[in-house]
Amino acid sequence: MAVHVSSEILEHIGEAEAGRHARTRTYTCGACLTVSDATTEPGIAVLSVSPEMSQLSTVHERCVPPQVVRRCPSGSLGMSTSTDLVSRAVTVPAPGGNRPALLLAWEESVTLLVRSPSAGDVPISPVQRFLIDQGLHRFFALGKRPPESPGWLVRQGPADALQVDGPGHRQLEDGRMSAPAAWRSLVAEAGEMTLLVGQLDHGTLYANQPSWTAYGQALRGGRLVTGTVKATLL
Repeated sequence: MAVHVSSEILEHIGEAEAGRHARTRTYTCGACLTVSDATTEPGIAVLSVSPEMSQLSTVHERCVPPQVVRRCPSGSLGMSTSTDLVSRAVTVPAPGGNRPALLLAWEESVTLLVRSPSAGDVPISPVQRFLIDQGLHRFFALGKRPPESPGWLVRQGPADALQVDGPGHRQLEDGRMSAPAAWRSLVAEAGEMTLLVGQLDHGTLYANQPSWTAYGQALRGGRLVTGTVKATLL
């Protein structure tokens, strides 16, 4: 495995999440913030635990703290106030032909492990829980049209401008995204698109050719949520 996950951490997060994290190839060190390849700079999983949530990160062997499970007081762990959001125009396979989709994702350098009663043993982050409350959905297959998400609207254009509105407020204000002509044609014809929002590992997020297998795994693992949303071109 590329990243070592201790038995103590495994007891907290379960075998499925531990196995997925152990297979991470490219990661941003949670201590020094350097992007690294786990095959040449081995990583160690570190878990911070508070009563409200847990944060799982990967650090270099040279940066690892004395304890890989760190107990934190109530209120000491919280959401990041900002993150680098990657916007990508993609197409997804669907019955009858490809569908236009918009991917909004950030690097999965930290996983917030908050259990969702409706998701069984699958971890779901507070951000994903918020997006579901806003009308997006947990969905487990790329090859099918996801449920509709009323109140969401994607505006693309002019040029590379991008805005995303959710129910009652704007989710993305001044985004930028390269939108190929073929993708815009699909959007114009459909008047809607598949919206994918969530966390992806570094390698998948920045890959030149997106891995549909990795996207599907992220959907099944609760790291991406989705919905069919209205779309307009400017």
